[in-house]
Amino acid sequence: MQLLVPTNWDIELLKPLEELEADVQIYGVLPTSAIGSGMRGPDVPEMTAQRAEEYVRQAHEAGLTFNYLLNTPCMGNREWQEDSHREILAHLDWINRVNVDFVTVAIPYLLEIIKRQFPHLKVEVSTIAHVNSVARAKMFEEIGVDSIILDTNINRDFKLLEAIRDAVSCKLGVLTNSLCLYQCPYEYYHNNTMGHASQTHSQTDGRYMDYCLMHCAAARLEDSSQFIKARWIRPEDLSLYEETGIDFFKIGGRVMPTEWILRSADAYAGRHCQGNLYDILIILDPKTGTIDSAPGNRQSMQAASPAVYIDNQALEGFIDFFKQQDCVSSCAHCSYCQKIADKVVRFDAEEAKEYTTLLNRSLDRLNSSEMFSSISEERAHHQRAGLSFVCPDTP
Repeated sequence: MQLLVPTNWDIELLKPLEELEADVQIYGVLPTSAIGSGMRGPDVPEMTAQRAEEYVRQAHEAGLTFNYLLNTPCMGNREWQEDSHREILAHLDWINRVNVDFVTVAIPYLLEIIKRQFPHLKVEVSTIAHVNSVARAKMFEEIGVDSIILDTNINRDFKLLEAIRDAVSCKLGVLTNSLCLYQCPYEYYHNNTMGHASQTHSQTDGRYMDYCLMHCAAARLEDSSQFIKARWIRPEDLSLYEETGIDFFKIGGRVMPTEWILRSADAYAGRHCQGNLYDILIILDPKTGTIDSAPGNRQSMQAASPAVYIDNQALEGFIDFFKQQDCVSSCAHCSYCQKIADKVVRFDAEEAKEYTTLLNRSLDRLNSSEMFSSISEERAHHQRAGLSFVCPDTP
C-alpha cells in the first residue's frame, strides 16, 4: 500500500511514519510563496525555506519521499507578467535544489512549465483540479502528469473510477478523509480564496474569512445526512478501491497536530479504525465572526462545535450500496445516507443548535455587510439621506 501523508513540519513525525507497514510519501508546503497552495498561509505551520531543506533531507534519510504542494487553483494572472513569472521560476528552482521527489499542481500551465524546465520532477495533479471524467484524466495524462488525485466527489462512483482506470496509465489516487460536503457549491470559491491567501503577493496579506467553512459546518449539523454523504473512505474499505485500480491513498490534514496525523496514518496503514471515525476525518472549525477587513477592525466570537461521534463499526458494509447507485442523478430521491446517519451519527442537539445559531448569525452579519462596520454605517447614512451609495473601492 502507498500512503500520501501530511506533514506539519514536526520532525517527530518522521520515525513513526517510517515504521508504518506502507510505502509512505509525505507532503507539505511553506506557509506562503509566489505560487501558493490549497490552504491559506495563516493556517499552515510556520516553516522557513532553510529549515524546510533540512526537513526534506531528514525525510529522505528516514526512507520517505517528499511531495511539495503547488496546488493553488489560481495565480491571479501573475504568471503572464515577466517580473512575477520570474518569481514563480525562482520558487520552482528552489524546489528543484531541495531535491523533493514530487510536486502537486492544480493549474495545467504550471504542470507544463515544470515538465519543460524541470523534467526530472514528478508531477501530481491535485484533487483541486477536479479530475472527474475520463476526458479530463486523459488530457492531463497527455500533458505529462505522473499521477492524479481524483476529484473527491467521485470517490463512491465505482463505475467512473473503473472507467478512468481503464483510460489512463498514470497512477491514480484518492483523498480518503475529507468531510467536505458532497458536491459542495462553495468548493471552487473556497479553494480560490485559500489559494490567494497563501501567496506572498496577496493584496490582503493573507487575511481571510471562513465564510465557506461556516456554511459547511452549519449544513452538517442541520442535516446529519451530510456527515455520510461526504466522500470519506473507511480504512476497512481500502481494498475495494485497490480492486478498482486505485494505486495510492492520500490522507488530508497538514494543519492538524502530530498526534492526529499519526493516528490517521496508523488507521489507514492498518486498515482499521476502532470507535469514532470522526477522529480521523479532516475537521476545520470556522473562525466564526472574524474578519480582517482593515487594521483595527477585527471582531471575533468564538464558540466550540459540538463533539461528534460516527460509529465506524456500525458502518460495516455500508459502502456496498454505492457500487450500483448513481448519486449524481438520484440523490434527491434517495434517503439511504439519512438512514445511515440516524444509525451511526451522534451529537448533542442543543449544543448543535447553539453553534449553528452562532454560525448563521455570523453569516448574516457578512451578508448584510454589518461585519464591515464602516461601510455599513456609510450605507445607512446615505439611505437615511435619500442618497445613492457607492462603495469606496468602486471605480
